[in-house]
Amino acid sequence: MSAGAGSPLRGFHPGAGSDAAGGPIDFTRSGVVWLEGEAVLIEPTGTGKPLARLRDGRLVVGGGGRAQVLAAIDRWYRREARQRIEPLVEVEGQRLGLEAGKVRIGNQRTRWGSCSTSGTVSFNWRLVLGRPEALHYVVVHELMHLRHHNHSRDFWNDLAAAFPGFREEARWLRVNERRLLQWKPRI
Repeated sequence: MSAGAGSPLRGFHPGAGSDAAGGPIDFTRSGVVWLEGEAVLIEPTGTGKPLARLRDGRLVVGGGGRAQVLAAIDRWYRREARQRIEPLVEVEGQRLGLEAGKVRIGNQRTRWGSCSTSGTVSFNWRLVLGRPEALHYVVVHELMHLRHHNHSRDFWNDLAAAFPGFREEARWLRVNERRLLQWKPRI
């Protein structure tokens, strides 16, 4: 599923996630990471192994330098994405009678997901930055490609039957893609 580099960028929709103050997501904020549209404070330890773990609503990150902290955050995001996506692929695959061969998590610069003819479904870890409904839509979209390796009318009809709200989530991703795909933590 292509993210489309030229789509309009108008900010996040109301209710699509907010920061601690209840306002729209502010990707320019430093000292936070974003998970499911919510800000999570980064708490660097300045020492220890370069690992990131959620603890008491904060992301505690070890490591002595900025590069180590950023690498730990990147690994944490990939783990978070895998922990959310793999079970969803399993549940939705069973519901739809579709079975993915393998799940891959990456950092694609222009795609939210893809499906290979061998049955591997790939997802962008950045899907966990935004709202969970959008991630859910991308999972169902890519699973549908196990049945239809194209964007034919049959594909869209089956997708609509499997995920009736797909148009709203696809629109949300188009509107917000540039921010999601370009975001980097500021520490």
